Amino acid sequence: MKPLRSFNVPGWISIFPFMAELLCVMVTAFAFLYAAVGLQNSVALNKCRKAAELRGAVIPESEGRQAFTAVPFPSPTPWNSIGGCGAGGSGGGVDDGVRWIGSGVQGGLIDVEIIPRYTIRKNFNQVTIPPRLSFKPSWTTTAAVMLPVMTKNGDVHYLSNQTPEYHTTGGMGDLTIDISKSLGFSGEYDLQLSLTLPTGQYDIKRGSDRSMSFLPVDFQMGSGIYTAALRLIRTFDVEDGFWRIEGSYSHPFNMKPFTGKNEMLDTYYEAYKDRTGGRRFYYRFKPYGENDLGGYTPPSVSLSGYYAYRGIEGYVHSWGIYISAPLGTAWIPSPDIGTYDPRPDPDHMMWNSAFVYELEFSRPKYPLLLAVSLPLHDRRDGRGRIDAPDWDDFLNQWIFAVGIKSTMF
Repeated sequence: MKPLRSFNVPGWISIFPFMAELLCVMVTAFAFLYAAVGLQNSVALNKCRKAAELRGAVIPESEGRQAFTAVPFPSPTPWNSIGGCGAGGSGGGVDDGVRWIGSGVQGGLIDVEIIPRYTIRKNFNQVTIPPRLSFKPSWTTTAAVMLPVMTKNGDVHYLSNQTPEYHTTGGMGDLTIDISKSLGFSGEYDLQLSLTLPTGQYDIKRGSDRSMSFLPVDFQMGSGIYTAALRLIRTFDVEDGFWRIEGSYSHPFNMKPFTGKNEMLDTYYEAYKDRTGGRRFYYRFKPYGENDLGGYTPPSVSLSGYYAYRGIEGYVHSWGIYISAPLGTAWIPSPDIGTYDPRPDPDHMMWNSAFVYELEFSRPKYPLLLAVSLPLHDRRDGRGRIDAPDWDDFLNQWIFAVGIKSTMF
């Protein structure tokens, strides 16, 4: 009897079962997204009514979703431009998509990862240094803490009919604590929980003694809110490389368990001390991401995919696509000190994405990472509707990163 003929199956064939699995996950995620958007629209409408009431206006219940646009805006829009591309900048949790994709290094008591980033935009740039320390309480569990230090500078338009002002800020950002657990037969799944604490300053102001103004969100060091996030990572090995797929959900909230009141009430908002209704000035917990200046950050979801090529010894090339979308509309606080007047962010983005390329120099003790990220976001027409990707701004934003890893003890 003739022996059966053997065939060498290409490595890329094995990706089809994985793609079917990914499709099921995406369908489930989009079903959840559809339901969550409806809920967030209701929350945003309620915030719109409350803000209008603070100004003395009333929005009837019967106006439905269209009431969201009923809040009047002044002709010279406040904070009309930051670095040539917008005022609010709060977006929906913008991320550059840069991850450490590669072999890395581990084995010590404490692992150290630092990936400094340099962000370039129109008339705006930012340097962020986020050291991350991690250790393994068990073989499949990793706990980590990260505290970024940053500096930002660029032009600000407080009003569209005024001359731009150049400002520089710097300091410590928000502290993030996370814990991750490897799951699956070979650890192909990784489930991560994280909590971000409002340690960064978010009320930075500039101006003369008689005329101080809060700087826009992009120039602040922190958000003024807590953020809980859940991330699921799936790694799939193929010939000479691997695929890495990530999905995440982040939910901002705020709390004052001990004082029970807005921390700005005794400094900027003394005139509002008699406003005891609602949760703006007196609260112990808010299940939504509103800080004490009135800025609101909605929950967001994200999905990203990376392919890493390890066919060249000592190097790992990776390419990735990242996309995120907020489940609601961001709000920004008033720039006027003493005036509590939050409004919808005129630069709110319905989605953000980034195209990422990374190269790891896989050295045994001190691996290095070079990365570049090219962001892309939506563009809106004059009526505030999604028009198309903003290709005009596509090559005007760049993020460069250089990372290093090591172990201690």
